[in-house]
Amino acid sequence: MKKIILIVATLLAILFESYAQEMKSKIPGTQNIALSAEKWIFQSGKVDFLNFKGRNTMKIAPASGPIIIKDLVFSDGTIEYDVIPAKTEFASAIYFHRKNEKEQEIVYLRVPKMTDPFANEGIQYCPILDGINMWDMYPQYQTAAQAKTDEWNHMKLVISGLQMQVFVNDSLRLTIPKLEGRERSGSIAFDGDSYISNIVIKPGQTENLAQTEGADLSRHEANYIRNWSVAQPALLPEGREPTTVSDLPKDDSFVEKIAAERYGLVNLTRRFGGSEKRRIVWLKATINAKEATQTNLQLGFSDEIWLYLNDQITYADKNIFRQNMKKYPDGRISVQNGSTKLKLKKGENQLLIGVSNDFYGWGIIARLENLEGIATMQPYEIKKRAIENIERYLGVYTAEISPRVKLTFIQKDGKLILQSSDQDSTPLDYVGNDLFKMGLGIEWQFNPDLKQVIRRENGFEMKFSKEQ
Repeated sequence: MKKIILIVATLLAILFESYAQEMKSKIPGTQNIALSAEKWIFQSGKVDFLNFKGRNTMKIAPASGPIIIKDLVFSDGTIEYDVIPAKTEFASAIYFHRKNEKEQEIVYLRVPKMTDPFANEGIQYCPILDGINMWDMYPQYQTAAQAKTDEWNHMKLVISGLQMQVFVNDSLRLTIPKLEGRERSGSIAFDGDSYISNIVIKPGQTENLAQTEGADLSRHEANYIRNWSVAQPALLPEGREPTTVSDLPKDDSFVEKIAAERYGLVNLTRRFGGSEKRRIVWLKATINAKEATQTNLQLGFSDEIWLYLNDQITYADKNIFRQNMKKYPDGRISVQNGSTKLKLKKGENQLLIGVSNDFYGWGIIARLENLEGIATMQPYEIKKRAIENIERYLGVYTAEISPRVKLTFIQKDGKLILQSSDQDSTPLDYVGNDLFKMGLGIEWQFNPDLKQVIRRENGFEMKFSKEQ
């Protein structure tokens, strides 16, 4: 008798599932995607279409690459499917708004973590920009998946304009207040060793999810440094640390501006793309203090950072995932990555930050813990001053304490250039009143009447006299 009841219950379950799928297919615009080879684009030998556990199923092999639905352009609506990921696979993924390999968005189960109710890495959303998976730039868009092993997991993505909700087994797991991809429509694809069935696409059916972006509560905080002047990226050879005068950018490099995104993120990947070679980007901002004060600067960075305050190096650190030099939380960017105390003088303070890339996305988050005594925070503005009678500074100068030490000052394109025997030519920035700055706190104070120049650095002075 029990066997009969069990058989009847199984048949009813199958009939109910078939009925549910039939009803779904009758909703206007709903598309049940056929699990047959002619409907898909894939690498030969990477996909099988078969019957598995009583269902028509697509079996995706390991290292398959994207398996793309043919002739489908998706913008807004609902995507549903069932999946059983392979236990040994790292991730089971769905791509949407896919323009190509470089521009798309992704939701994926991290298979080893997907059943753990306390693993925030169980499921994640992120954009792919210029071919870079931005998982390390958006740690706020991941959570526990609470999926099942060796059983069908029902996945549902509801996409409406700039927002998305992701359900796993009818449980809302992710709410994305702003989709971060650059495309608003595109193809749909799957990836990762798994069984896939019951793929249903419902264009335009967004379950009343708002199309405009949701709230960014960090916008309420004035603590973030959100606007910077930025120089163009430059190659930074492996092993080199930008701590010499020749490594630092000149003031006239900062001709462009860059603004932070949500959560105070300055997304350098979005602006400058990825690179196979190590690069560095310099950002500069001016902090105006009402009086001399101290404040803690909280920093998120990926992957390396060098920070200068008023030409003095103040902080350097690394957050490199693959070299096991990861900062909390596990190599992802966060204001918890690091911090340094800023000793601000009254008036203008120049904050210069170099960021280099090593692995996946790159960017910074900068947040002042305490704003007491702060008047303004704004992008650095170049203050160009014409050098009047520049010929007064030209010539060869000899150090008074050592006649062997000689410096030569020349002009080029209206700028004063320092030449010495132990370093390359260095352009100097004119401040006014016969004062020039070199970087790293080094200043050159000329006295044309006495035919002298004084080199100042960290309170030390060295006097040079002009040769006749």
